[in-house]
Amino acid sequence: MDNIRALVNNDINTIENNIYNLINSNNDIIKDIEKFINGPSKRVRSIICLLYLKANNLNINKPIIKILSAGELIHNASLLHDDVIDNSDIRRGEIAFHKKYDPKTSVLSGDYLLSVAVKELLELKNDDIIQIFLNATTNMSIAELLQYTERHKNTSIENYLKIIDGKTASLFEAILKSSALLSNIDRIQAGEFGKKFGLLFQINNDSQNDSIINDKKNGIKTIIDIIGIEKTESLKDNYKKEMREIIKSLPNKQYSDGLEDLINLL
Repeated sequence: MDNIRALVNNDINTIENNIYNLINSNNDIIKDIEKFINGPSKRVRSIICLLYLKANNLNINKPIIKILSAGELIHNASLLHDDVIDNSDIRRGEIAFHKKYDPKTSVLSGDYLLSVAVKELLELKNDDIIQIFLNATTNMSIAELLQYTERHKNTSIENYLKIIDGKTASLFEAILKSSALLSNIDRIQAGEFGKKFGLLFQINNDSQNDSIINDKKNGIKTIIDIIGIEKTESLKDNYKKEMREIIKSLPNKQYSDGLEDLINLL
């Protein structure tokens, strides 16, 4: 992963500095929120978008940094909320935020990050982008509700895919689609690439031992429980194939190869 991140590391640093400036505060809880965001994180949502834009020979400007900063803030807000719902003990190798403080503080902290993300997006003065992110956050909430009501049930593959599409893929899709819109490239193709990557990313994550253990503890059926290992790998291969078709059309090979390497990690 380090060699892939190296391709866009300067831009990642710019995003992280921007987030720091957005939430920098003397408030002790907000200082801890900042530490949470700056904890060990792959920044996959930003990396895939940066690679995709650079693979289209585009420069990364301030509006793109705002979109990616907002995307990271929304993602981290969802983690703070998820850990309360799942009663998780650990996040990024540290005690979970709601365990360090309490569930109410964790939920309010997530709400704070969402408000900062919305403010950052509003500064773009683009109604289409606001609508894209509103759709994504709505889908994230609906998917969380569906997953919660599906606990301890024999979840169908259709419901599982609805859940991961909403929980994970919708934010990837929103980030790439809105960045493409600002960059005047095909937003539909960019959004589809983000969506497929998000689905693949979550399926891969749900197939890891630690995720399987945590999901079983919470009464959540994993995809391997639902369709088995062989069909899970086949589904992942289908998403990879569809993304590789899009990658073929991208002009800058250095960064399209980075996208290929990222897919190969999953």
